[in-house]
Amino acid sequence: MRVYYMTSAKWGEIILRERRLKLSRFFEANDPFELNLIDSRPKDTRRFVRLITNYFNKNIGMICFGANWSSPVMWAHYADKHHGICLGFDVADRLLTQVTYTDRKIAVPFGAHLPKHGFSAELLSKVRMTKATDWSYEKEYRAEANLTTPDPVTGFYYTDFGPDVQLREAILGHRCEWTIARTAKLILKNSQPIRICKARPAFGKFEMVEKRDLPAKTVKPEKSRGAPVGTAR
Repeated sequence: MRVYYMTSAKWGEIILRERRLKLSRFFEANDPFELNLIDSRPKDTRRFVRLITNYFNKNIGMICFGANWSSPVMWAHYADKHHGICLGFDVADRLLTQVTYTDRKIAVPFGAHLPKHGFSAELLSKVRMTKATDWSYEKEYRAEANLTTPDPVTGFYYTDFGPDVQLREAILGHRCEWTIARTAKLILKNSQPIRICKARPAFGKFEMVEKRDLPAKTVKPEKSRGAPVGTAR
C-alpha cells in the first residue's frame, strides 16, 4: 500500500542518505493520550493502565504514515510548516494497521477473577491503534516493530528501506528550499523508480496538489543508470 511520511528537510536528508526510518516510541508522540484509551477514573484501573503503557513504551516502536499528502494541516504539523518534505512508500500490507478514531474512552474490567486479569490481544491492539476523533484528519496507518538492537551511535531504533518498505515518491513542500535536482542527488541505491515533485496550494479547494508548471523528475533504479539506450538487460 502507498502511504506517506512527512518530516522536516533536515531529517528528510538524513533519511534519504541513510535509507532508513526511525522507530518512534509511544511516549514521543504528539498525542498525550497515546496508550490511554482506557477510562482510568477508577483508581484500581490505573495500575493496569500503567502496566500496558510501560510495556509498550519499553518494547514496541512505530512508524506513523498518512493515507495521502494533500492535507495542508499535516504539512504544517509534520513537515515544518510546509518547509519540509513528504516521502511516499510502498509498504507491505501485512505491516500496516489503520488507526481508528473515537470520541470516548472505554471502560475495561480488570482483576484476578478474570481470565488473564482482563487482558486480551484484542484489547491491547485497540489501545495501540485508537486515537481521539480530533486526530482523524491524519488518516493514519502504523507499522510496528520490536525494539531489539539500538543504533550504537544514536541509541535510536530504525527500520531500513527494503522489499517491504520501498521509497517511491518524494514531494517537496510548498516552502521547501530544495530543488528537484538536489533531491535526486540524495536518492541512492534505489531498486524502484522514485518520482520527485513539488507541492502547492490548490486554486479551487483547501488542499495541496502537485505544482505542474515545475516538471517532476523520476529517478531510475540504480542498476539501470548510465546504460546506453537500447542496451539489453
